[in-house]
Amino acid sequence: MRIRAFALPTFTAAVLLSACMTSPLPAAASTLVATDHGQLQCTVSVGVRSWRGVPYATPPVGDLRWAAPEDARPWDGVREAVEFGAACAQGESVMGMPGIPSTSEDCLYLNVYVPDSGAVDLPVMVWLHGGGNTYGAAAQYDPSRLVAGGEVMVVTVGYRQGLFGSLAHPALDGADGEIRSGDYGLQDQRAALRWVHSNAAAFGGDAGNVTLFGESGGGYDSCAHLTSADSAGLFDKVIMQSANCATDWATSREDGRTTATAVADTLCPGISETDMAACLRKADVADLVSQADQLMEVQPVVGGSVMPVPTGQALASGDFNRVPILHGINSDELQPYAATLGIETEADYFAALEENFGDRAAAIAAEYPASEFELPVKALGRVLTDAEWASGLVRTRTALGDRVPAFTYELSVTDAPYFTHVEHPGFGLDAYHMVDCAFLFDTPFFESVREDHERLADLMIGSWSTFARTGDPDADGGWEPSKAGTEVRSLSSEGAENIDFDDEHRIDFWASLHA
Repeated sequence: MRIRAFALPTFTAAVLLSACMTSPLPAAASTLVATDHGQLQCTVSVGVRSWRGVPYATPPVGDLRWAAPEDARPWDGVREAVEFGAACAQGESVMGMPGIPSTSEDCLYLNVYVPDSGAVDLPVMVWLHGGGNTYGAAAQYDPSRLVAGGEVMVVTVGYRQGLFGSLAHPALDGADGEIRSGDYGLQDQRAALRWVHSNAAAFGGDAGNVTLFGESGGGYDSCAHLTSADSAGLFDKVIMQSANCATDWATSREDGRTTATAVADTLCPGISETDMAACLRKADVADLVSQADQLMEVQPVVGGSVMPVPTGQALASGDFNRVPILHGINSDELQPYAATLGIETEADYFAALEENFGDRAAAIAAEYPASEFELPVKALGRVLTDAEWASGLVRTRTALGDRVPAFTYELSVTDAPYFTHVEHPGFGLDAYHMVDCAFLFDTPFFESVREDHERLADLMIGSWSTFARTGDPDADGGWEPSKAGTEVRSLSSEGAENIDFDDEHRIDFWASLHA
């Protein structure tokens, strides 16, 4: 990041700021925006203006490692917001997760994108990326298509992940016994939302119309804020993609402390409890990343200020923020995982059912005969998806009930774009985990959306931006808020239609297995 050591005259800055907010500019032009921390310079590209690497909190290093985020320091002059901030510390990705190996803790930056139309009072959409709260970065998600096509302002957020975001060692709690550990990444996100409220208007956004949205880990984090009293008022709507809020996705305080103690014993052996926090804060970044890699995913820990109780418990009790919700899953979330198991024959399929479901395998095979599917591996992918993801979506839909307008969707696609960094399984995949991101963003880890999928991309961009603008994803009124037992909206390359989701995913069958 380069910071100029001079300040423009007030009149000149005001003229440039006005131009940046009210009229289209040629692609080569630079523009200024005045935030509450200082001036930012942006660039214009393909009809979208972007400000990258904007600090929203002080770097959480030294004594600020495993501390609540502190407000970013103001700067003098003009900050050139043209380069992304570093990815938060993380290791090599696992299970195909699109990670960015990094040892940087100086990573609390966000990126702002607006259409180059001069529009004001834009709906604001704040994106929390996926990656199991352990991998990934905001820079991997270019929302230009969503911004230009949906006429919205999008903010993508970098936040602490892995052990840096979720370590729950008692030595990091307050001396008075107050729980302060285990949810630092969630606290970062809340700080970013506060920044958005203070600064959205400078970019043409409406701070009174903020939608929080995320996928997978970011979707579950959105769920944590939905059920957090401390996050109330920071957003007006929530979109949760492949993140079932009613399920037990977060780490319990007991399990979080067990993990933290094991990490501390490895990195700070023989250190007393009174000296443990200082020792951990001096531990090498690479060693902490290595420890997180061995855990595969490190989710936020229940009990902190953002997530005092499990989100499912909060939904069940009705103790959550009453805002419109758009939530859903992909039709075959776990199909790529099934593909890693070498399922080629019906015998392979049944053996995998026995491995995963024990003495219930025969009943499941009868309900999901391999002959109903294109390939045995796709039968297994659907079984695993229905058992976990589809059933979890129904639990979430039921828990929300009639308390808020909650619109439920399923993404359905065949021969979907695949990861660019993972060996292709050799058959056309359907709507698997994460592929929804390919239709909203340009990313380096997915193949480009083909022409035959462009209708689905347009449908998602239209639905998501319309929801952000109005609280209803379908301006024509054909998509009704879901209630227990009602239809779900299917989104596909053929368009949108209501489906009997419970029947399609055999929800009654799965309920009978657990009865």
